[in-house]
Amino acid sequence: MKSVIESIKNLIKKWYSIFRNFCYLFAVWAVIYSTISICNFSVAFEYDDGVVYSGDLYRKAAQNKTEIFYSFINSNTDSEKTKLIPFILIIFFKITGFKVDFIADRDNINTSDIFKKWNNWASSIYFVSDQNQKYELLESKKYLLFFSSSDEGIIQSKKAGIYPLRIKRNPKSASELSYVPGRFNEFIIPFSEF
Repeated sequence: MKSVIESIKNLIKKWYSIFRNFCYLFAVWAVIYSTISICNFSVAFEYDDGVVYSGDLYRKAAQNKTEIFYSFINSNTDSEKTKLIPFILIIFFKITGFKVDFIADRDNINTSDIFKKWNNWASSIYFVSDQNQKYELLESKKYLLFFSSSDEGIIQSKKAGIYPLRIKRNPKSASELSYVPGRFNEFIIPFSEF
């Protein structure tokens, strides 16, 4: 009987210790999340070759001459493949209270599918038609970090005073934007090409 009472006490102590540690971790997370949310900190990700691999979709759109190019691409989000490491980063930033935005180098045509797909993950999705517009957006939003696969994105980020991080491009990418990782001494995120 004594050993049964001892084992019950040990079990209660063990679970109490686990619960107490959980409460401490939850309190630390709550402080971090609240601070970041109140300060309205935000980060941005380049959409094509950053958040998703869309090379196959771009090639398919180029072959399909009957439809408007960006209308076709923007309405076929099921053909895009979400990149694992950038998606994990997005989850991390959302959990810690950051506002996460996407910037797509696409025309703003027929975009409802993109908004529907990323509604729970992206605070805002911006469509830019040229690098000047991207720079103006980056400068006005004052992001802490900008995750980009293109050299142009890294350049615009540095010009806007935002710390750039390079997402590796999938080897099958169809992007026409230049890509030379490390050219600007930016940090390159390992394994981000898949």
